[in-house]
Amino acid sequence: MNQVVILAENPNWSMTALGRQGNLFRRRITVDSAAEAPLNIDDQDIKSGYMAGITRISIENETSDYTRLRIGVFSNGTFHPCEEEQNPNADTLYWISEEIFLGEGERIRAELTGTVAADRINVYIEGYIARIIS
Repeated sequence: MNQVVILAENPNWSMTALGRQGNLFRRRITVDSAAEAPLNIDDQDIKSGYMAGITRISIENETSDYTRLRIGVFSNGTFHPCEEEQNPNADTLYWISEEIFLGEGERIRAELTGTVAADRINVYIEGYIARIIS
């Protein structure tokens, strides 16, 4: 079962002072694994007319070590990995080293291989959403 918790999302928060236009957000997605191979955890799609910059995504498996973690973009039915960690340890955060940009209809994905039933996975996502002006 996926549980999405909006930690902070406020359209009045602006990134103008940081040299970017957009609204900040923070989310946590918690999943209790069902021993899938691989386990894909997706955030929500970016709405039409918007783009997003993911400034931080971190993942932890509270319960078990596992085989591989990939973080990337799911777009048009294809997963495009941006970062990979081999043999991640339990109860340890792993995060991206560079910002990831998402366009309309795309979403961020964490792909975990080697999880076991009842693993508790937390995904923390921070970034901004901006309207595309044409």
